[in-house]
Amino acid sequence: MLSLAEQYPGPFATMLLADLGADVVLVERPAGGDPTRRFSGHFEGLNRNKRSMALDLKSTEGRQVFWKLAATADVIVEGYKPGVVDRLGIGAKEVQTQLPKVIYASISSFGQTGPLGDRGGHDISVQGLAGLVTGDVPAPAPLPLADLASGMFAALGIVSALLGRERHQLSSYLDVSMLDALVSWRSTALTSSLNGLDPAPYPPVDPGYGVFTTASGQLVTLSIAGEDHQWSALCEALGLPDLAPLTTVQRESRAAEITTRLESCFRDTDWPELERRLVEGGVGFGPVHDDQAVAGDPQVVARGMIVELPDQPGTRVVRQPLLFDGTASPIRCRAPRLGEHTQALLEELGYPHDSIRELAASGAVALDPGA
Repeated sequence: MLSLAEQYPGPFATMLLADLGADVVLVERPAGGDPTRRFSGHFEGLNRNKRSMALDLKSTEGRQVFWKLAATADVIVEGYKPGVVDRLGIGAKEVQTQLPKVIYASISSFGQTGPLGDRGGHDISVQGLAGLVTGDVPAPAPLPLADLASGMFAALGIVSALLGRERHQLSSYLDVSMLDALVSWRSTALTSSLNGLDPAPYPPVDPGYGVFTTASGQLVTLSIAGEDHQWSALCEALGLPDLAPLTTVQRESRAAEITTRLESCFRDTDWPELERRLVEGGVGFGPVHDDQAVAGDPQVVARGMIVELPDQPGTRVVRQPLLFDGTASPIRCRAPRLGEHTQALLEELGYPHDSIRELAASGAVALDPGA
């Protein structure tokens, strides 16, 4: 798989696939590579299990190398503004004309068509268009939702296209839009508002769903959203028998009053004892963690979600969350240095040593100085 994509959506999509065993080659510009390399944690978090070739796609020699690489690939992923790869002569039409079995995926802000199709934009602009920049002080979500959503849809689409090719011997062109992905994620809200139907509010109105502060200042979440049996158990644990019989609808109608009483109980109750009661009552709750606490949480540890890189001891990353028959996909190696695998890949393509040096001297490729 060749990845011409930079920044977030394409690298996230190809990391998911690399974790599942795909041989992903990053095709990066020789001068600096992916711009996010300046953020070492970001780049490491999205580019493990991949190889890097530093290749100038604007040069004739660089494009010749690209075509040799493309002939070995099942999938090509690009994340440029629409039209860029076509101007370079390496767009989907050109590739699938010369290499009809190759699956080609384009990830862009707004898709390849429509009035915004040729416009670029980052996550905040896409969130705004998708109706997610809201509040008294309008701000985007604290995660790059459009980047993540489009990356996941791209990975799903690529796997589906590979299965379709295996079954029907047909390749596919995937047009993945960050905006489309977020609009899709808002399916329930938009279906409700556009048709005058009742939405399920988020966060839920149930007063048993929220963040509370204990006497010691610890923040604790409750996640009761319509479960009357959990509500009854919570009231028993807090010593609020008069509230225990209330149904979800009754609680929602008195949410402000009930929330005030819950806040008072949490401030006045010994937390270790309350925690024990909540566990025994089967109430949904949990702590509010910072990053270090996330990594050390017993559940996260038990699931093995934070792992050390095998070739870089001490560097911890988040593993692929999927388990197959109880087994996680292995993390084989750290994110590559820029051009770390340029020479090895060219050798795999049959380039002799002298030709590789000539390509490097011309600037068409860059070799890893640390190799």
